[in-house]
Amino acid sequence: MRVRTLAIVGIAAYAVFLVASLPASLVARWISMPGVLELANAQGTLWSGSARAVAGAAQLDSLRWRFQPVQLAAARLAFTVDGRGSGLEAHGRIARGFGALEVRDLTVRGDAAALAAFAPLAAGWQPDGRLALDAPAILWDGREVRGTARLEWHDASIALSSVRPLGSYRAEARADGGPVKIAVTTLDGPLRISGNGTFTPPGALAFTGDARALP
Repeated sequence: MRVRTLAIVGIAAYAVFLVASLPASLVARWISMPGVLELANAQGTLWSGSARAVAGAAQLDSLRWRFQPVQLAAARLAFTVDGRGSGLEAHGRIARGFGALEVRDLTVRGDAAALAAFAPLAAGWQPDGRLALDAPAILWDGREVRGTARLEWHDASIALSSVRPLGSYRAEARADGGPVKIAVTTLDGPLRISGNGTFTPPGALAFTGDARALP
């Protein structure tokens, strides 16, 4: 029995070694989902590597990952990731199962000027302030998205207004398989904004709301 147990442990360890030594280019291929998240210029191995990441119009100059072998038991390739670029820093976990991409414990911090990378129209507004994005869990299978996320913009200001800051705002998103539902509220400041909308990946946004200024 002891010999058999040692053999099983040895085979499992060798299998993990083989998987972990796979080239980083395969990681980029497995994690990438066209139109949502794409990795290029991958270097290293599956166990530890880096690549340039593009999500829509935004780009992270460096996305580094570390392999989480314990998730192999659930038939998933999982990684902890750290990314930098366009005035942003991101941390979280990414897992790829059968046809689905899962992101957990995602946090993004950075400058509001980075909004221009996500929405080129915002470049002319010269946004300023601090951004904070938190997403406990997001699941994308290529057709539907599920999960929640919250984006806060603190001390917001834009070139169109001489009032600085305009205020601080929060956008909360929730998806249960259909269009992503978005709600915007004001945290504080002289410009009060509220509204609701929907977003259908990859780029269909519908939003209605109102804004009013305090005296």
